[in-house]
Amino acid sequence: MVSPDALRAAMGKFATGVAIVTTLSPDGAPHGMTANALTSVSLEPPLVLVCISHLRNTYGYVQARRRFGVNFLAQGQADIARYFARDPAERLGDVHVPWQMGGDGSPRIAGAIAFMECLVAALHHHGDHAIVVAQVQEAVVEGGKPLLYYERQLWGMDSGVPAEGV
Repeated sequence: MVSPDALRAAMGKFATGVAIVTTLSPDGAPHGMTANALTSVSLEPPLVLVCISHLRNTYGYVQARRRFGVNFLAQGQADIARYFARDPAERLGDVHVPWQMGGDGSPRIAGAIAFMECLVAALHHHGDHAIVVAQVQEAVVEGGKPLLYYERQLWGMDSGVPAEGV
């Protein structure tokens, strides 16, 4: 069986967009996590899936609330991606997150190039993650270019250099 490091290296060769999965914590505060394990499943009905570690607070919040948002970040939002990639205890408030609320109450990040409101349809537990299948209730598309993730770095589509310079 392949080692976690070898799998991580192989998956690093697969370029993806960057999404923030958002929901509300039990006290009603916006909460999110950076995700790139996200894909569409079906157009009829409109379904997506996201993989969330059982160890993340996001998993418990999504499981309890059964609703979440998906924010596809723009290339100028690398600081937000890094912020939500950290453990919540390490988020020191050094990044301003421009919150808005979606129609179902799911937190929306202003400036994201797309936002979806999702309702959990099924949870499947495999390995150290849950595969969350959700029905898309609403989708909003804005202008802009995506933030990309490749070889464990964030990239701007225009620059061809890591997002530190974007």
